[in-house]
Amino acid sequence: MIETHHDGDSDFEVIEYCGRLSCRKPIVQTAGRGRRREFCSETCRRGADREYKRAKALVESFERNLRNFRHEVAAYGRKGEEDLATPADQELIHRNAVAAISRARAVVEYSVDVEDRYLAELNHLLDAVEPMVTPAVAG
Repeated sequence: MIETHHDGDSDFEVIEYCGRLSCRKPIVQTAGRGRRREFCSETCRRGADREYKRAKALVESFERNLRNFRHEVAAYGRKGEEDLATPADQELIHRNAVAAISRARAVVEYSVDVEDRYLAELNHLLDAVEPMVTPAVAG
C-alpha cells in the first residue's frame, strides 16, 4: 500500500511498507529519482532473504517427496490420481485453451456477414468460457 504526503513546496513523500512479511514497518521515501528502499533495514533485508530461501527449500522438498510418493504408488501397480494434472500439465492445458479461444474468436470476427445459428452458438460459448481462461484486462 502506498500513501502520499505533501509538505508545501518540498518534494512529496511516499510511504511504503517493508518488504519483509513479518515486519511491514512503514518506510518514508521521497518521490522522484533514485532507487526506492524495499526494506526498513539491512536486518530485514537479510531476514527476508533467509525466509525466502527457507520457503523455497521447503517447496523443493515437498515437490521431491511428492515425486517419490507417486513412484511408490506406481510401484504397487496402481495408477495414482491420473485425473490430477501436474503444474506442467495445467500450464499446457491453459496455453492450449487460450490458443483455441483465440482461433474461435477469429472465426467469429471474420464471419461478420454470415447469418448462421452455429456461429451464434460459438459466439455464446466464447462469451461464457473466455473470462475463465483469459484474465480480464484492466482498462
